[in-house]
Amino acid sequence: MKKIVKATAAILMFFVAIPLLAGLATTGLWNSILTTACGFSSIGLWQGVGLFILGQILSGGFILGCFFVGGSIHHMIGHRNGDLRHHWHNMTDEERKAFIERRTKFGFRHNHHDHDDASE
Repeated sequence: MKKIVKATAAILMFFVAIPLLAGLATTGLWNSILTTACGFSSIGLWQGVGLFILGQILSGGFILGCFFVGGSIHHMIGHRNGDLRHHWHNMTDEERKAFIERRTKFGFRHNHHDHDDASE
């Protein structure tokens, strides 16, 4: 249950709270600087959120980059307390070879924990 709550909080933060706060900042900066300096009309909160999201899409995404550098939802939920660091090192040579073969065949969309080698 804690994993679900943690994942939901991370998703809400990533898709709701951060864009709203950034949109609020964008709106404030736009209205205080660009309306005076360049004569642009003022914008509302949702236009500020839209500008922030457009900037994320066009620039490759600062927020998306922070998300991947800080850890993905899979990392936060599935591998706590450094388990992910030791996962590869605790594998036998045969397990590593099988892991690499699965990644070559299926990519990262396939969950290697649930995969049965006998079914291939």
